[in-house]
Amino acid sequence: MTSTILFKQNYHSTAQTVVNQGGTSSGKTYAIEQVLFCLACENHKQVITVVGQDIPNIKAGALRDALNIYNSSDQLKTMVKNFNKTDRIFEFHNGTAKHPRPNH
Repeated sequence: MTSTILFKQNYHSTAQTVVNQGGTSSGKTYAIEQVLFCLACENHKQVITVVGQDIPNIKAGALRDALNIYNSSDQLKTMVKNFNKTDRIFEFHNGTAKHPRPNH
């Protein structure tokens, strides 16, 4: 998995809240998804929720990026137990689950 400076800054941050600013297609969502996958692999029995405006927007953005990251990483594929396409949930062998949710 290729990482960017944005990934490294998010991953290594010790702040409780990290704000990512930038325009459309600046790589924010992709870098944050990479960090979330790393955290999901490193931490057992966690629930990681990706929140978006609504399901169509999640599918067009965060889910698309998550699937691109997953499909391009053989190492990540070994950590994921199952991807439930209907519910859009990644389940990891360590008991962690990563899923999207509309922000209502």
